[in-house]
Amino acid sequence: MNSQPPSDQELNSAKFVPANLQKEDLRGAYLRGAYLRDANLSEADLSEACISYADMIGANLTGANLTGADLSESSLNLAHLCECNLSGANLKGANLVGADLSDADLRGANLRMANLINTNLTGANLSGANLSGADLSDAEMQGTILQKAIYDLRTRFCDGLDPKKTGAYWITSNVSLPGVNLNGVDLSGINLKRADLRGANLRNAKLVETNLESANLFRANLSGADLRDANLKGTILQKAVYDAKTLLTDGIDLTLAGAYRIAPSVSLSEVNLSGADLSGADLRSADLSSANLSDTKMMEVDLTRANLRKAYLENADMKGADLRWADMIGAILNQVNLSGADLRWVDMTRADLRGANLRLTDLREADLTGAFLNQVNLSGADLRGVDLSRADLRGADLSGADLRKADLTKANLQWAKLDGANLTDVDMSTVLH
Repeated sequence: MNSQPPSDQELNSAKFVPANLQKEDLRGAYLRGAYLRDANLSEADLSEACISYADMIGANLTGANLTGADLSESSLNLAHLCECNLSGANLKGANLVGADLSDADLRGANLRMANLINTNLTGANLSGANLSGADLSDAEMQGTILQKAIYDLRTRFCDGLDPKKTGAYWITSNVSLPGVNLNGVDLSGINLKRADLRGANLRNAKLVETNLESANLFRANLSGADLRDANLKGTILQKAVYDAKTLLTDGIDLTLAGAYRIAPSVSLSEVNLSGADLSGADLRSADLSSANLSDTKMMEVDLTRANLRKAYLENADMKGADLRWADMIGAILNQVNLSGADLRWVDMTRADLRGANLRLTDLREADLTGAFLNQVNLSGADLRGVDLSRADLRGADLSGADLRKADLTKANLQWAKLDGANLTDVDMSTVLH
């Protein structure tokens, strides 16, 4: 075997008896039905490879990369998969009897109907994995991580293990899980008929062929979710959010059910998204003027050049958000968390930021003329060149802030903390104390 990856023709249904493919680059290889019994695939890169229905009994896959690989219906009995990366892999119906999966990464893996009897899962990470119908009888599960893993009535666990105490979720029809975090979880084919998933985080979740008939997805986050062939008959989708990465069956339009499409340059003026999860969303140049975004989760959101004029953002969590050049004139930002955000060149003229957290934010060249900044936390913030003229900074914490060349004309700094602040080239003669 040379250093170049074999062609699909060479690998298709190939018979290696036994093969030595240690450390080989087999990314995306087509190995459906291949005979790889006792093969040495340790540390090989098999990411996104198709290895369904393959015979891999006793194979050595120690440390191999199988992220996103299709291993459905494969025979992996007695295989060595310790420290293997199987995140997002499809192991539906696979046989793993007696296999060694110790310290393996199985985050978000599909293990529906998989046979894991007597499997060693010591220290394995199965967070977000789909264990519906899986048989884990007599499996070794000391230190196994099961947070956000899902299971159903058919799932069998080893004696003494209570899945609820591990943070796993029992998924069935009529289940009530409002606000549940199922980010990236594989829910394909699950029966969630009439389930209460209000406000659920289903970002990047796999919901292929999932039964969501009459389920309540009010304000759920469906960004990046795969909903192809899902049953959406009677599904409540008002104020749910989705984006360009959300996969839908042809002809399905979630906006007709009251959902909001989150995308750059989208027009959502005066929309009510209070309490929604918009974390990581791309809203560059979006029109959110006068929108109700109170209590929203907007961590790491991209709002560069967005129109947030007079938007209501009280108690929103915008940690690490990118708001460069955004128009936030007159916006209500009481108690908002903007710690670590990028606010360069933002226009916050007359914005209300009372009690907000702007610790370590970058506000260089921002316009905060006449802004209400009472009791705001600006400790360690970069305020070089910022316009704070006529701003109300009573009780504000500016300790350690960099205020070089800032304009504080007629700013009210009564009771403000300025310990360690850099006031070089700042005219303090007109400041109100």
